Amino acid sequence: MKVKLVSFAIFFVFLLVPTIAFAEGTGVGYGSITPGRLLTFAAGLIGLSSAVVAGIARARPTSRFATGQWPVMSIVLSLFCVLLSAFHLAVTPNGFNTGNGRAGAILAIVIGLIGLVLAGMAWTRSLRNK
Repeated sequence: MKVKLVSFAIFFVFLLVPTIAFAEGTGVGYGSITPGRLLTFAAGLIGLSSAVVAGIARARPTSRFATGQWPVMSIVLSLFCVLLSAFHLAVTPNGFNTGNGRAGAILAIVIGLIGLVLAGMAWTRSLRNK
């Protein structure tokens, strides 16, 4: 239970606090959700879910998460997260402090890459066990 709480707190510290801090210096109000922030938040949740599934598959090699399609699903989710965030980062005009979600996109890319590495390790383990 404590591990889940700590990982949840770390996720919100790294994804939401920089977004709120950048928004305070602009005309975008504190706590207002812009479309760019919403997109990067969704990409971060997708990347986090892929990292969680891949981490469970890595930690328990005999569970149902480690066998079957779960590692492949985690790879697909993490690739979607990275590509969505990279596209958003490339298309978004202006820099930070504009409410466009550029900082969130960078963090979502990092989370997606972590999920991709974990999913790749879980997938190779599942192929080896067959």
